[in-house]
Amino acid sequence: MSGLIKSLLLCGAASFLLAGSAHGSPAEKEADGRLLVIISRTAKLETELPVDTGRWSRIIGKSPVLAKQPEPVSDVYLEVEGRRYVVDPDFGLYEPGARVSVQLPGRMRSELKGYLTLLRSVHYGELLSWPEATKILTMKSIFTVTDLESGLQFAVQRRAGSTHADVQPLTKKDTAVMKLIYNGKWTWKRRAILVSKDGYRLAASMHGMPHGGDGIPGNDFSGHFCIHFLGSSTHKTRSVDHDHQVMVHKAAGRLPDFVRGASPEELASLFFTAINQKDRELMAMLFPSRHHEQLPAMQHHVATITAARQLTELPPAEDEGLLETERAVRATIFWKEGGKEERRIVFRMRRAAPWQPWRMEHVEFG
Repeated sequence: MSGLIKSLLLCGAASFLLAGSAHGSPAEKEADGRLLVIISRTAKLETELPVDTGRWSRIIGKSPVLAKQPEPVSDVYLEVEGRRYVVDPDFGLYEPGARVSVQLPGRMRSELKGYLTLLRSVHYGELLSWPEATKILTMKSIFTVTDLESGLQFAVQRRAGSTHADVQPLTKKDTAVMKLIYNGKWTWKRRAILVSKDGYRLAASMHGMPHGGDGIPGNDFSGHFCIHFLGSSTHKTRSVDHDHQVMVHKAAGRLPDFVRGASPEELASLFFTAINQKDRELMAMLFPSRHHEQLPAMQHHVATITAARQLTELPPAEDEGLLETERAVRATIFWKEGGKEERRIVFRMRRAAPWQPWRMEHVEFG
């Protein structure tokens, strides 16, 4: 399968888990189903763990279901007997075709949790701060970049940078791979990546725009590009780049937690990040489910807006105990078909309880 990570550690653990959990005859222990982690529904890079289809089918068949349930946003799926179930945040299963939630028994939820901890540790990178990362990625060192959407890899060298890494593709071939990741066009768009060196796999974010000087001769890349890590900042302003930090958390598999912990002001900022980084999956995370009535329109904006610049700085507000709130911002919208205009965007947000996460209830794109 294209982009599939092969790991001896993962395969060995999979064999152990299967042997330890399956029951019945050897034929019944055949692992023709799988659990898989994937950063988005369109990503090509997957990490999988084989599971006993017969056993899981029996458990699913005996479990109660809840009908007409909204589809959760998840990066984990279970495939058995030709069906793909979404694994929800509570380690239950959701079948999109039937729109039902399978209420697994507690022991199976615990088992799933253990499997997924293993899978995510293989698929995603380690969330290290910039001071820690720079000790590994020393000046002039060479390391590998893996794009978590496409699975494509290329080699780079760190050439400069004190508050983040300024790097260049090592060869002309590496430059070609990087340009392929960006669909043949250089852009400032941020992407979630893994940085691999000396056994370390670090969560990071890159953009795809050559700039500045210092070229490696013959690599067909004019200048350098930037790689950011947790807490790294820009060189000129020394400010932390919000969109890079979102992608760093995505590369660490922590984006759902990042969104769940967002304040109303931060949720509004994430809306602009989703548009500017063309991230349909992030946009889906901001709403209660994939079936929210406004989500298709907002994802259409992801495709038709080139950039959205938030003009209003939202100060933190006191929302303790509230279940509903509203934020209004002004923004400059740059349309893909040309032209720009200023819009007032009103975000209405809701949460089920004071300890529950905020979600978009309605966006008035006036």
